[in-house]
Amino acid sequence: MRKLLIKETLNSPKVILDPSKKRYEISGKSFPENSKTFYQPVFDWIAEAATTMTDEKIHLSLTFEYISSSSVITLKQMLTKIKSLEDKGASFQILWYYDANDQDIKEIGEEYKKLVDIDMQFVEKTGTPD
Repeated sequence: MRKLLIKETLNSPKVILDPSKKRYEISGKSFPENSKTFYQPVFDWIAEAATTMTDEKIHLSLTFEYISSSSVITLKQMLTKIKSLEDKGASFQILWYYDANDQDIKEIGEEYKKLVDIDMQFVEKTGTPD
């Protein structure tokens, strides 16, 4: 299974989907110019992983600082795809990280969980003490 690495930019998140290190994460700000184009390689990787990594649970960490409205739609489509693959036997665990001071990001994740009916764990990020 190939790895997918996309570097973080000012308006797009870092993507690390690396089976050799068992590291699967999307993190940062998500407001690329065209969210469908940006996330298409992620959709493709997820579809491939579901058919080739049948013996492994994929723990996907999602950590966003900001999500644009177009990214909200595309991420919902991605989670819907994951749910569909799970219904066919693939194994994913979604970890939704949020900052304690950013209830908007937490609420977006909660909406996804409800709308997509996907198992999602919510993890509050803790800051470092001053």
